[in-house]
Order: sequence, then C-alpha cells, then structure tokens
Amino acid sequence: FQKEVELLKAEVASFDAAVQAAEQEVAFQRNLVQREVANTEYLLSVAVLDFKRLDEGEGPLQTSKLQEEQQKAKLELQRHERYYRDLMDLKAEGYQNVSEIEAIEEKVGILKKQFYTATNRYESYKKHVLPALLEGGRAKKLNAELVLEQTRQGGVYKIAKAQATLNQIKSKLEAKRAALQQAEIELQKTEIHAPFDGIVIHYETFRDEEKRKPREGDTVFMNQPILYLPDVSRMVVKTKVREIDLYKLALGQRGRVLIDAYPDTAFEGELTFIGALATAESTKAGQEKYFDVIFALKVEDMRLRPGMTCRIAILAQSLKQVLTVPVEAVFQEGNQDYCYVQNAIGRQEVREVTIGAYNENIAEIISGLKEGEKVSLVKPGR
Repeated sequence: FQKEVELLKAEVASFDAAVQAAEQEVAFQRNLVQREVANTEYLLSVAVLDFKRLDEGEGPLQTSKLQEEQQKAKLELQRHERYYRDLMDLKAEGYQNVSEIEAIEEKVGILKKQFYTATNRYESYKKHVLPALLEGGRAKKLNAELVLEQTRQGGVYKIAKAQATLNQIKSKLEAKRAALQQAEIELQKTEIHAPFDGIVIHYETFRDEEKRKPREGDTVFMNQPILYLPDVSRMVVKTKVREIDLYKLALGQRGRVLIDAYPDTAFEGELTFIGALATAESTKAGQEKYFDVIFALKVEDMRLRPGMTCRIAILAQSLKQVLTVPVEAVFQEGNQDYCYVQNAIGRQEVREVTIGAYNENIAEIISGLKEGEKVSLVKPGR
C-alpha cells in the first residue's frame, strides 16, 4: 500500500501539472484564435479595399487615361490628314512641294499606327484587362471571406478540443485523488511486524520463465512468499557450477570461501546442496548450462552480510609425483594435444602429448614428455 500511495501521489502531482498545462493550452488557443481571426479580418479588409480601389478608382482612371490617349492620337492624325489634303489641293493648282508632301505622308503613316495602338490599348483594357482585374479582386475578397469563416470555425474547434482535454484531465485528477485518499486509509490500517530483528531479503522464485526476485507490478497470490528474514548466524553461499565441472563435486566436500569485502580472510565451507535441474545461460561462447550449489560456512562472523560477493575454491582432486607443465604450454589441434619441445640443438619441435588432470594453472602430462625437458609457452614464430 505504501508504494501504491507513493505512486498515486506522484500521479496526482503529475495530473496537477497536466491540469495547469491544459489550462495554459486553453488560454493559448484562445489567444491564438483571436490573433488568427484578427489577421484574417485584416486580410479581408485589405481585399475589400483593393477591389474598391480598382472598381472605383484605378480602373476608371486608367480607362479615362487610355481613352484620352486615343483621342489625342485621333486628333493629331486628323490634323495632319487635313494638312495633307491642303498640300494636295495646292499641288492640283500647280504649287507642288515634293519634300513637304513626302514628309507629311510619312508623318500620317506614323500617326495612324499610334492611333491604332492607342485604340487597341483602350479597347483591350476596357473589355478584357479591367474585367479580369475586377474578377480577380472579387475572387480575393470572396476567398478572404471564406478563410475568415474557416478560421472562426477552426478556432471554435481548437478551443473546444483544448477545453475537452482540460476537462478530461481534471476528471482523471479527481479519480486519482479519490484513489489516493482510499489508499491512504488502507495504508493506515496495515502494519507488518517482523518476528525478530534482521535484514529483509526478497524471495527468489520462477516468474515469467526465469528465476528472479519480485518486481514492482508482479502479481501476488495468497500465501505466496515475497520476502523473508534470514538467520545471519548461519550463513550459506549460493553459487553455480558449470555442467562440465559437475563431476568434480560431491556432497560434503570442503572448500575455502573468499569474501571480496575481506580479501585477507578465508572461511571454511562444506558443499551441502547440488541442484538437480540445469539452467541455461548465454555466454560469449554461446549457451552454457549451470547447476545451483550451496556451501554452508562452518564459522559465525558478524561481519558477513547477505548478498556479499564471494569466491569458492574446492580441492576436487589431489595428485602426487606426477609430471606437469603450465597450461599455456599445451596446444590443441582437433582432438590432439601437443607441446613445442626444445631439442638438443635448441630448436622447437612439435610433440604429441596426453594430458590427465588439470586446473587453471597446470596440466598433468601422462605421456609425450620427460622430466626436465623445456617446453615453449607460445607457438614458435610469434
């Protein structure tokens, strides 16, 4: 119940913070929607003013300007045409001015082109350009109106969504507060008394296909052991032995227990249990099987505590008057062991050997070597 109370307190605090964050989000969305609506209203007013300026100002003004340019070009053309007709009348009466006639003919041609261009510009702007600009202005104004309406509707949705989230979090907060109140009541009713002083140890058992201590969130059943108070006056060492070394062990064997916390002190122990079921563990070399074993210490020492790390040395076999070499001097190829032996001229030669018992330091040589021969600890050439 204590963990549940602590968990609920943390959840209540978390929901309190979430409520504050949700309230800030609601306020933020309101401000954001107000800014977005104000911005779209401004864009709409700009579109309306642009259309009004084009429809009532720039459009008519540009039309009048182009029409005026057309009229000026027309009057200038008419004036030069009258002058040309006057010259032709003088020519008919015998007063011919060839250079002046040629000049005025060229000028009339230029003015005709200018009048044609001015007329086209005026007609094109009046019939095509201005209507297209007005239609574009109407479209922009209509689009701004649609954007404003969508912004308002979207703003309502955003604010409503943020408010709904806030209400949901508040509802969860109230539920957690009620659960916390009930858990605190239950906690006040519970009190566990240990039968004697000691250190509480979690009970290891198989959970989720592995042997481990209970964890937060595990399902607990009635009468299921969860923890225990060990009797520290009688300490044992729980460890594992490899499957390939199991044949070396037997119940009742003595061993020396070395505690990492007290490296200068060795404790005597006796093998009291060998597990019947192997467990597989992953190593760098692959899957390897182990058996659980228990050593009981023969002495009482108040310095020892449950959970300390230790090592056990067991004398599994004792041999006398045998030939041995360092294990580094034994090499293997296939199923054959061999050594590099120094011959009479000082060179290394390969010699097959048969080994017997061995440990991590030395190996017994049954055949292949003689006492006093020198062997190499590394392969020649290295």
